[in-house]
Amino acid sequence: MIRPFLLLALLLFAGCVSAPEPEVRTADPVKTIDIRSWPSGLVVELNGEYVGTTPLELVVNTTRYGVWTSEYSRGYSPIIMRASTPDTSGWEQKIWYPGDRVPSRVLFRIPGAMKRLAVN
Repeated sequence: MIRPFLLLALLLFAGCVSAPEPEVRTADPVKTIDIRSWPSGLVVELNGEYVGTTPLELVVNTTRYGVWTSEYSRGYSPIIMRASTPDTSGWEQKIWYPGDRVPSRVLFRIPGAMKRLAVN
């Protein structure tokens, strides 16, 4: 015979157990790149396609190892991220290749751009 005290304790502890949170998975591995610049407000392109103005967070597809996938280049051609002033008078670019790790952060620094931005 189960004692009432033991039965009550089992019922109380049974209510404290919660179901585990389901694991969220995406179809493809992705990584977020934090893109900053000095000065801020630079136009950012990835392989010639506009992706936004700094500061921004860019989500890109990666392999399961966190490297660039071939969708960002044709064969082994470079992956180019370019930042420029709105009037395109100043720009800087970063270059990676398929198989390179996708960075967590990118900082563009265009010397002299502050003067050009102040004039416009």
